[in-house]
Amino acid sequence: MEQQKIIDVIEQFAPIDSQLSYDKCGIKTGDTHLSLTGVLVCLDLSENIVQQAIENNCNLIIEHHPSIWHSWTQIDLVYPKVRSLLKAANNDITVYSAHTNIDMAKDGLNDLFAKKIGLKNVTTVGEGRIGTVENITLGEYAEIIGRVIDDKNIKIIGERNKIIKNVACINGAGGGEEETILLFAKNSDVFVTSEVKYNVARLSKDIGYAIIEVGHYNAEKEFLPLVRRLIHDNYPEIPVYDGIESDPYQ
Repeated sequence: MEQQKIIDVIEQFAPIDSQLSYDKCGIKTGDTHLSLTGVLVCLDLSENIVQQAIENNCNLIIEHHPSIWHSWTQIDLVYPKVRSLLKAANNDITVYSAHTNIDMAKDGLNDLFAKKIGLKNVTTVGEGRIGTVENITLGEYAEIIGRVIDDKNIKIIGERNKIIKNVACINGAGGGEEETILLFAKNSDVFVTSEVKYNVARLSKDIGYAIIEVGHYNAEKEFLPLVRRLIHDNYPEIPVYDGIESDPYQ
């Protein structure tokens, strides 16, 4: 069958027009009308990931983070992503990005992250989710999150003994805007996300709002089993492989 059948499954679950305005989801290289041989799923494209696709006879790579974000003015092989995409193209491998559309989808990464960190009564607020936990201290909750997402480098803003009940979260890099903090501070006791900018951290500290900062990789690695399940539920005969990669932070 054509590669497009797999892309249709993903876009039925997470329509591409639901991506956020700044995002760059969709085809990065390839011909989706080629006959599918196998699928490899990854968070980030690299030459190693493309090599894994070749070795597993996969001619479709589903990446989470778009490998092309800004317009190119030159094909400069000094950049690993350029080399990766050329390697994919030279081996007739299609690369497709599913990013904020799959974050935002019902039962997508945001919902899976909220469930993973124990939220109940979850609702959607802006780009994120808000839910409840049984009364617990900030320090205790951070330790629980660290265990369930296998992250040993959790950071906390706020008093460790603060009691937490209402929790906001955004999987991935949700800590970049002060407006996000001001919005969630009205409705929750703590914000769980990754990549918190210093000015955002300072604002949170100054207004007495708590943040639990987790690693981006650990917050989004559920992308792989999510996409694998989507494909297997529709086409169980199609071979799907997880791209083997590691958190860039040590």
